[in-house]
Amino acid sequence: MKRGIALCLAAVMTFSLTACQGKDTAGNTQGISGETAAQGEQEKDTSKTDAAQQKAETESEQQLSQEAVNLEGFDEDWTYTDVGKKKIGIVPWSMAQEFNSTCAETSKRLCEQLGWEATVYDPDGDWTKMQQNIEDLIIQGVDGIIFTAIDTVAASSLVDRVHEAGILIVDYDCCASEGNADMDVVYNDYLGGQMAAEEAMKALEGVEKPTIVMFEAEPSIMTSGLRNNGFIDYIKENHPEVELVQNRTTDRTNDGCYQWALDMYAAYSDVDLFFCNWGDCATSVWYALQSASATDVYVIGYDATSSHLEIMRNEGPDCTFYASIAMFPEVYARTCVQKLNEIWAGTYQRKDAADQVVIMPEVLRASEAADWKH
Repeated sequence: MKRGIALCLAAVMTFSLTACQGKDTAGNTQGISGETAAQGEQEKDTSKTDAAQQKAETESEQQLSQEAVNLEGFDEDWTYTDVGKKKIGIVPWSMAQEFNSTCAETSKRLCEQLGWEATVYDPDGDWTKMQQNIEDLIIQGVDGIIFTAIDTVAASSLVDRVHEAGILIVDYDCCASEGNADMDVVYNDYLGGQMAAEEAMKALEGVEKPTIVMFEAEPSIMTSGLRNNGFIDYIKENHPEVELVQNRTTDRTNDGCYQWALDMYAAYSDVDLFFCNWGDCATSVWYALQSASATDVYVIGYDATSSHLEIMRNEGPDCTFYASIAMFPEVYARTCVQKLNEIWAGTYQRKDAADQVVIMPEVLRASEAADWKH
């Protein structure tokens, strides 16, 4: 009897131990599964946190990069790309010219904002000097060149030399005639000439058979031809009664243009208006006419320089410096620098010679000079 009871107790204990073991194993399995799931969720959260942190760091770096590069003076919607340090040579027509000196100095300042080294070279209106300036830049191994061509026809072979040296070159205003630079930026000069002629006829309203003296275009300066052709075509089509006199001096300095105006006024004392196709010439002509007491002779200029604006504001709305076609050297400068950056970044590539950045001219009038905001 006792033995039977003992056997029964042993069986019960064995069953209990087995049941407990099974329960613990199941509990442990559930615990491990729960821990794995929790760990997975934690990893997901960590991954999300890391991605968000990386995004924030990237945005912060971009913000710091933008803050590090002062983009003042660039187009508001322009996207800057860090292309590294660059060495730039800037070769304007002449630093003695108000328009070109402003363009060169602005280009230099914008380059330096991008962390580039920029140097201005002054050929002083001499094509031979300009060639030497650019040859020197090739020898120095610069990365890019900004220039305006004193001789647009001869400039094309010089551009080829620059490319052979693996250097980028962009031109503005007076561009290589074959269109082989890496970028041209120009104003619509033919339209500008037409606009100048229209302003001339407003100034001469009521004058019968007026006489207009024009500074004659030079064959090597393509822009002067476009401006004069626009002027002439408009006059011939709309005012055939106007007498047009074309003449020029070989001395393109301010003093040379001043003397030219005096000589032309002496030869054509009945002249009613002068049209000058570049800025400094127009300024010199106006002062020459004032010195000759020709205060009833109008001037239509080009480039709308600060000197033109100053004369108009000082003389008032009835100033005989009636109007000037407005091109902006700051626009030329920033377009050249921006395009260089885009070429290096791979976001711009010129398609062919006809592919130019073309800007529309505006008109600065004496009657509106007080409110001129440009």
